[in-house]
Amino acid sequence: MHTWLFFCLTISLMPGSFGQTIAPAHSSRMVTVPALVEEKSGQIAYDLSATDFSIKDGGIEQHVQLEDNANPPPLSLLLVIQTGGKGAPQLGKIARLNDLLDSILTGPRDQVAILTFDSRLSVIQGFSTDSDAISHSLASIAPGNTGAALFDALHRAITLFDKTALENRRVILLISGEHDHGSTASDAASLIRDVSSDNISVYSLTFAAPKKALLNKLWSINPLALTASAMQKNAAEALAQLTGGDFSRFDTERSFEDRTTEMANHIHNRYYLAFQPLNPEPGFHSLQVDVHRSKTNVVSARSGYWFSTADNSGSSGAAR
Repeated sequence: MHTWLFFCLTISLMPGSFGQTIAPAHSSRMVTVPALVEEKSGQIAYDLSATDFSIKDGGIEQHVQLEDNANPPPLSLLLVIQTGGKGAPQLGKIARLNDLLDSILTGPRDQVAILTFDSRLSVIQGFSTDSDAISHSLASIAPGNTGAALFDALHRAITLFDKTALENRRVILLISGEHDHGSTASDAASLIRDVSSDNISVYSLTFAAPKKALLNKLWSINPLALTASAMQKNAAEALAQLTGGDFSRFDTERSFEDRTTEMANHIHNRYYLAFQPLNPEPGFHSLQVDVHRSKTNVVSARSGYWFSTADNSGSSGAAR
């Protein structure tokens, strides 16, 4: 068994991580849960209220709040782009990414940062609202070497959000293959912990050939071990499911443009739910999000988060 999978399995057996009922404790943490809801027709469902939703944290029903979509906070968008390995030949297909950002960045305070990776990581643009600087940085992207250190890149990406306002919506747009090749500073287990310890949503666009979809929702039996297994099969898809983002594949310039436009629509039409955990025990918590209104369906939602002891003492962690 891989070392990281054993680590995940071990943590998954920690008391309270998967629905064990404990006495409620006080916590300063608010966990944000983005959720995309559609009608049976496939159209996005609008006008839902907090009472239309149910969130269970490890099987325990939570008190749901709903953020006001009429006055959304600024967006901090981090582009994480694979330039190495099989990513190098794909760069021509994403050439219009700069133009497509207009559909994602809708507010004057929305900001963009850019991180590229092969076997090395390069932050070519810190968070900025300067469209000219962003355009220049995107135009400078060049093919990399044979590596694709996906896990290292995402770990570095998470730390970049430390320089953004806590109230901002934090989104990673990952353009990459499905697997890690060559990370040396991080592994799947630590990435699961770190990405689920913050209110970050990962939207993944991959250029790999279609494969079988993940067989299970990540909140099913033994969620952390299942997430670890899913990371091995398709890291990009597993991270999107875990954080409440989207996962799509592209094979042409046109399909990349279509999928990016679709993701932009989903980013701005997600419901942003929030709750203060009633069972704030350290470790991985699985989430199950449902909607009560008939003829509607939760298409995607955050499926888990990591709670640390620091969260009970008022640090931000996955809270804000």
